[in-house]
Amino acid sequence: MHEEATITSKGQVTIPKDIRKHLGLREGEKIIFIERTGEVIIRPKITNSVQKFRELRAQIKFSEKEIENMIKESKKAWD
Repeated sequence: MHEEATITSKGQVTIPKDIRKHLGLREGEKIIFIERTGEVIIRPKITNSVQKFRELRAQIKFSEKEIENMIKESKKAWD
């Protein structure tokens, strides 16, 4: 994916919508900048991976039983 943005006089950059969507970035979230030999890598900052997992789990609308069945079906498919 390739997107372009402009640096403002205050050094600010708006992360393009498609990039934010692809990375799952939301308002208020932190990102980190990594400088590597002439380039900058931007990635989400995960401060608490367990909390992030809990947030994702809260979005899943399957019961524990449904998840267990999906796991069993998946294992059968890979056998």
